[in-house]
Amino acid sequence: MQYLKDHQEDFLEQLMEYLRIPSVSAQSDHADDIQSCSDWLVAHCKTIGLKTRKIKTAGNPVVIAQTPRKGKSKKPHFMVYGHYDVQPPDPLNLWTTSPFEPHIEGDKLIARGATDNKGQHFVHLKAVESYLKTGTELPCDITFMIEGEEEIGSPSLTPALEKLKSELNVRAVVVSDNGMPDLKHPALTYGLRGVAACEVRLKGPNRDLHSGIYGGAVDNPAMVLCQMLAQLRDRRGRVAVPGFYDDVAPLSKLEREQSKRFPHKDTKLAREL
Repeated sequence: MQYLKDHQEDFLEQLMEYLRIPSVSAQSDHADDIQSCSDWLVAHCKTIGLKTRKIKTAGNPVVIAQTPRKGKSKKPHFMVYGHYDVQPPDPLNLWTTSPFEPHIEGDKLIARGATDNKGQHFVHLKAVESYLKTGTELPCDITFMIEGEEEIGSPSLTPALEKLKSELNVRAVVVSDNGMPDLKHPALTYGLRGVAACEVRLKGPNRDLHSGIYGGAVDNPAMVLCQMLAQLRDRRGRVAVPGFYDDVAPLSKLEREQSKRFPHKDTKLAREL
């Protein structure tokens, strides 16, 4: 902890340097920035003392950084996942300062990517650095995998994982791209919602129909679509698709009790929104 306290100002400046790189993966005019950002990350991880390399993919590079190991280590092996790409800063008129020029307001560091996700995996890197720079032995082996396409669906991640399968035999993956309720309630996220994308096409009449003549006899495709969507969940928000919950483990008693400790309330959320 003393190492972290002694170097806090240095860490802050390093993070601000990282945030200044506009590594927007969704816009092709930032392709050079993506490369610059991955190069910066590789160089920084090496200064920490991590064995680091950049993995080429069909898209943006993946950065792999590993803690030092002696021979065939018998320590448990974990992976920390993060991403160095960021969302576009649009709409710019809603920013009061430049999105890629970090500044501090009170106890907040404001910049694009500060909380999604450069800030989070940077904290993990600094935690490991505090061990390595003080000669403190880590209780486990850690591999950082930090990609550059999370904001566009990670199209190159699966091929990269297949390529690196032999060296990514880990007990668990820590996803750094998460948050916590507040500073008084640190949290470890162990479950995430997934996402499914699909395209639905409805075929209706070949022309606009007069409602006075055809209304009630011929369905309006827009209304049918609304009815279809409405059937996907019930009034309590539970998904109504048959079989959807077949492989979902029910919440344990402990999990339900712990969820009640969550500090956010509906009234506070309503005010924020």
